[in-house]
Amino acid sequence: MPLIERYLLRRTVQVFLLTLGALTAVFWIALVLRELDVVTAKGQAIWVYLLMTVLGLPTFVQLVAPIALLAAIIIALNSLTSDSELPVISAAGASPKAVNRPVILLGVVVMLAVAASHHIIVPSSLSAFRTILTQVRADVIATLVREGGFRTLENGLTMHFRDRTADGGYRGVFINDERDERESRTFSAARGFLIDRGAVPFLAMQDGDLIRQDHENGEDSVVTFETYALDLSRFGPPSAAPVFEAMERSTLFLLDPPPTDTYWQVYPQRVRAEIHDRITAPLYTLVFAFIALGFLGRPRTTRQDRGTAIVAVVVLCLAFRGGGFAAASVGRELSAATPFIYGVPMAGLVFGIYAMLHDTREWATPLTTRTADAAIAMARRIRSPGGMADAP
Repeated sequence: MPLIERYLLRRTVQVFLLTLGALTAVFWIALVLRELDVVTAKGQAIWVYLLMTVLGLPTFVQLVAPIALLAAIIIALNSLTSDSELPVISAAGASPKAVNRPVILLGVVVMLAVAASHHIIVPSSLSAFRTILTQVRADVIATLVREGGFRTLENGLTMHFRDRTADGGYRGVFINDERDERESRTFSAARGFLIDRGAVPFLAMQDGDLIRQDHENGEDSVVTFETYALDLSRFGPPSAAPVFEAMERSTLFLLDPPPTDTYWQVYPQRVRAEIHDRITAPLYTLVFAFIALGFLGRPRTTRQDRGTAIVAVVVLCLAFRGGGFAAASVGRELSAATPFIYGVPMAGLVFGIYAMLHDTREWATPLTTRTADAAIAMARRIRSPGGMADAP
């Protein structure tokens, strides 16, 4: 690879890694704060908490990697133009390929990485995350029996243990179960002890009351007990086996799902749409690269407006990616949207390649300028009294 191409590739890679690292760090901090209840409310170990946050990162990285690449290309090419390096490279006799090749090479590498993430890394991380989350929710002892504060495991189920005694028991036990629409039950006891009978945990309560409210008949009853053993497993999830969604399945599974799979039986279209999205999503990386090269890859003088070209690149890339998200979202419910899942990125590739091979300065800048002028004129007409344009 010639020196010029290595130089441009190095600068673009540096900006790409810096942008991707910054965005990933911001997301990881947000994810850390969001999953903080795993330690505070559900009583899990810190390593479980950290593992869950790490497993959530690949999904975000594959989403922002094309955006980070776009930002890197824009910054690198704009910097070359600002420093008059791009005009000098062109004046030295280098063809546009000297600028296009390193950018396209980086785009292909990022595209392959995003494809590997879609097909291998993200399904594995999401399935592992789902497994850990299911285990956390199924851990009845760690989730429910925690001293201090009122904890809601799910809608309609609240538990409270005032404090813990020296012998391992609890004082001030309160349980309110309103998950059954027909009947609600409220337990309150002075003391409670955990008892394990095999794999089934029990809470033995002493000196308490049980209040039953029959919502169908409008009857209430209060039972005072000296000792009451409550099966805690009935408050946990009905099954500890995780139920994986389409994004959490491997590509091989999605291509040939077993007929007996529950998710496939209920949501067959979502499985098909997930396959199409995994195939087409990496293509947007090249779409961004081609469009950026088409508008910014040619040398510009300091008198030519680069800001308009940058805005056009950002708007076009966001429009194509937004169309892809919309097509994939509709495709999860309607099979008729499947052609659009492929059509949007293919249209972006055709447009980007055409813009890269032709000098967009001859038509893109005047078109963008006229569009901006028309938008400003329309805004003035809307703001002026009577809908008339302001007088000069």
